[in-house]
Amino acid sequence: MAVALLHATTTDHQHRMAAAIVRQSAQTALHQVEARLGRELEVAVMAATSGARLPALTKDKPSKDAPVPLELLRRQGWLGVQVSGPDGLLWRVAHDEFALWAPDPEGEARAASLHQPMASSLRRARSGLGAHLLLHAPLPVEEGGGVVTIVVPAALVEQALRDQLHMPGLHHRVLDHAGQDIASRPPVQPGEAGEPAEGTLSPITLTGPLTGWRIVTTVVGSLTEWMPRPSLLTLVMGVALAAALVLVCVLAYQTRRGQAAQEMLTRALAEQEAERRLSDIAANLPGALYRIVRTPGGKLECPYMSDGLTTLMGEPSGTSPQAALQRGLAPETRARVEAALRHSADTLTPLLLEFDFTTADGRRLWLRSMASAHPGVDGSVIWDGVLLDSTVQREAEERATLLAREVDHRAKNIMAVVRSLLLLTPRNVPPAQFVANLDGRLCAMARAHDLLAGQGWAGAELESVVRRELATYEDAGGAPRPVWHGPAVRLTPGSVQPVEMILHELSTNAAKHGALSRTEGMVEVRWLAVAQGGLMLDWRESGGPEVQGEPGRQGFGFRLIHTLARHQLGGGATFLWSPTGLHCRIRLGAASIAAIETLSEPPLPADRRWRSRSRRRASRDGDVIRRRAGVQALRSQPRGPCCQ
Repeated sequence: MAVALLHATTTDHQHRMAAAIVRQSAQTALHQVEARLGRELEVAVMAATSGARLPALTKDKPSKDAPVPLELLRRQGWLGVQVSGPDGLLWRVAHDEFALWAPDPEGEARAASLHQPMASSLRRARSGLGAHLLLHAPLPVEEGGGVVTIVVPAALVEQALRDQLHMPGLHHRVLDHAGQDIASRPPVQPGEAGEPAEGTLSPITLTGPLTGWRIVTTVVGSLTEWMPRPSLLTLVMGVALAAALVLVCVLAYQTRRGQAAQEMLTRALAEQEAERRLSDIAANLPGALYRIVRTPGGKLECPYMSDGLTTLMGEPSGTSPQAALQRGLAPETRARVEAALRHSADTLTPLLLEFDFTTADGRRLWLRSMASAHPGVDGSVIWDGVLLDSTVQREAEERATLLAREVDHRAKNIMAVVRSLLLLTPRNVPPAQFVANLDGRLCAMARAHDLLAGQGWAGAELESVVRRELATYEDAGGAPRPVWHGPAVRLTPGSVQPVEMILHELSTNAAKHGALSRTEGMVEVRWLAVAQGGLMLDWRESGGPEVQGEPGRQGFGFRLIHTLARHQLGGGATFLWSPTGLHCRIRLGAASIAAIETLSEPPLPADRRWRSRSRRRASRDGDVIRRRAGVQALRSQPRGPCCQ
């Protein structure tokens, strides 16, 4: 009876051990397959977001400017890749130009809505494509959203499954959502695939969190052949254990010992899985996991900190993260960290802290610390937490704050300028002309505001300002063509609006009294850097009515140009009324220029015609149409003093 009980107990223990090993092997195989597919999706997302945004395709033809080269498909072993946006397909690249794959709108929609990778079921072979799978991954929100899809052969999954090392005698099968086989790995030995193990050991089935596929692991051959063969020492220990088990059975303790062994094995497997997951998290974390202990004597110790912080700081391999962190902290920052630790230790509240430090190569990084505090058995305080890199978020918050201040400043400045225009515009003109003059100046301010907003309030190119103002008169019903030329110049945010308004006053005056009032008239605009710093902007008219000298009365526009050039641009304005047309020279101070291109060739002589740098038409929006109508109205008005 004791021998029978021992045999039954040993067999049951062998089954439990085999089931635990099979489950662990299935989990490892599924994890490694999904890790391989996850890396493929990461490569696809990086390749899709590295190029410029492309227009939507027509008739599902690949774009010539697709950012993913065919060499990437060949190197990765993909059959194709595509990116779909909210409005449909953006681009598609295939290993074979005649290979087409059926779309998977349901998978793309789930990937976009849940914002996590999705995998399709196995697609059967068709013209130009073998058996393949569709893997979807959502694109980052800052890239405009969308879903990237890669088409991989089923052999890639099978190769990933076969590359793994597992205990002989296990048969792994990967099944999709519909239950059809995607890949399989037959056992090395013993037996043949499809021959289940003798006994009551059932196949192990697990579901992957990334793909949703299932892996089925089966023991092939008998358990005696499949389980590892014991060594001589193991046999000796087995005999001793058998004797101990007989004694335990006699004493009726076998059941309790078996339960304790099972619980110990379960805890060991759980600890192993938890350690593996923790290692994966620590390896991919943009920061570090740590443990800090404050001894009863008040001394701070760091028994553990992962290597992620060393990588983040750019320190050489083997450098102590604690030493590098202490070296990069400023004295006031170190004092603030120590004060936060004391408060958390005294109150046993979580440690929430954000601080900055300087790396060895001079970079400034921000770290956010989150840790839970709990007391130790010896009176110490222990913090287990994480350090995360919050540099990007902190810089984004600082940029948002600066942008809000800039917008507030611009709004106040615009209101002040509008109030000045209302108060200083002459009242001794007809109401229609008063409204037209005020409307034109407000539209010039609006164009400057729109240009600044499009550039993120970081200034604007001078050529863009000139083109937006003068393109209205280019090829408009036989109207003369303004031309402009000069080096690449970027204006500061505070100088864009004054330059726009000065050009508006000059062009309005030319349309009413100068060269733009005649078909054969010409306006030439040129800008050059000056030796003293800053920029010289020349406005020269020709082909218009003959100028009879300096006008006897200077209008509001003339005074506005002088005021803007002197007070807001840090320069001045000079007018020359030659018989051929008005010549105005505006000087911009160095503080008004953010950057200027250095020309490698000498400037053109003054008597040569300035070459037009841009002949592009202005956009046909409502503002351009209204300004052209205003030009015709200005030409029909009677002529008067310069710059009304």
